[in-house]
Amino acid sequence: MKFLVPFLFLPTHGPVHKTPSPADEVCLTVPTATSTLSRVGDWHADPKVLLCAHGPVTFARAERAISYWKRLGYAFQTPREAAQDSFACATGKVPYNTIMIDIPSQSFKMGKHIGSTRTWRNEGTQIFKAKIEIIPAWGDSERILEHELGHALGWNDVTHTGHIMNGTWSLGGYNSIGLKK
Repeated sequence: MKFLVPFLFLPTHGPVHKTPSPADEVCLTVPTATSTLSRVGDWHADPKVLLCAHGPVTFARAERAISYWKRLGYAFQTPREAAQDSFACATGKVPYNTIMIDIPSQSFKMGKHIGSTRTWRNEGTQIFKAKIEIIPAWGDSERILEHELGHALGWNDVTHTGHIMNGTWSLGGYNSIGLKK
């Protein structure tokens, strides 16, 4: 059924959280796609990438997607696969300074998205963790993980046809104009 899904929208990513402390967590709405590239945050240190054991993305696929962003000047720590009994993956609690890649959680909007990214930021624009969720049947598909990593790096959706950050998979591509670090 892959041929029916390309017209679905990629994520309006989950709510962005500004969390000075767990007790003060506040949900923010994410802006909709615009014609202008915009970035809502940046990492203070090179993020780790954690692949959950039963997640939809293979290690080789994650390395290809990370390489796309590395060519644009972004840095990551070496990706790693979580153990089968990983507490972080089992609970969905993303470790600090980590981009976790997993299957959709219960809050995932099935039927509307093929992937979704949630980022957590401090009071400013510093991103300190992100969680990418991808529908299993789409885990190895081109551009989806690259697009979601873009959200994890702080980029919003754009309406440019052929751009990696276009929020509609069928209108996206590998154009990366404006994303170079």
